[in-house]
Parts: sequence; structure tokens; C-alpha cells
Amino acid sequence: MNTFEDKLHASAHRLASQDNTRLYVPQNPLRQRRTYWGWVATPAAAVVGLIFGLYLHLFMAGGQEVQYVYQTDTLRIPHPVHDTLYLTQIVEREKIVAGEATEAKAEAIALQEETDTPACTSIQCDGINYAILASN
Repeated sequence: MNTFEDKLHASAHRLASQDNTRLYVPQNPLRQRRTYWGWVATPAAAVVGLIFGLYLHLFMAGGQEVQYVYQTDTLRIPHPVHDTLYLTQIVEREKIVAGEATEAKAEAIALQEETDTPACTSIQCDGINYAILASN
């Protein structure tokens, strides 16, 4: 005896098969066994380039022998090249103190001398640790 659930199940299968027959499924492009032109053109271009490169000197020189390569492979620079530029400014001032020098005046003069120093323009006195920039 067919129950309602069995009839509903059969009806759902019938409707699903009808929907599936109306669907269009294109052919899988990976199943086609056509040759991709890149696999042919790349080696052909490499062979043509090699042959052209081998006979290029005949076209360029007009029959004369042309040398494109230097005989020495090492370049030696006779003088050193410094890559760091040190900009330093030296300011010399003469302090003349009139009268008796007391401790307060001496401290004021020392404090003024510290503030009169020019700004640091060299990497030796800028206070930055450049060792951390070096890669191991």
C-alpha cells in the first residue's frame, strides 16, 4: 500500500528529473585535447631568437669582426670612494670675564657654553645607534 509519504517522494523525484532534463550543461573544456598555442609558440620563439642572436654580428658588422665583450672581467678602482659626508662646524669663542669669578658666575658661564655649542651635523655625534641597521 502506498502511503502519502511514498507518493510525495515519487512526485519529488519525477519533478527533479524533469528539471534536470531541461538544464543545459556545456562540455567540459578540460576534456578537449586541443594543443595550446603557447606550448608551441614559446619554444619556436626561443629557437628563432637563438638563431638570430648567433648570426646578428654578421648583419651588424657588414663582414667586419666586431668585439662586444671586454677581455678583462674585473674593474679595479685605484682610489677609495668615501660614501659618508661629515659636516662639522667648529665655533671658537673667547670668553673674557671681568672682575672676580665666583662660583655662581662660573656655573652661569659653563651653562652658557653648553648652550652655545652648534647642532650636531655628523653621524658620529647624533646619538643614533646605527649598528641595529646592519643586517646579519
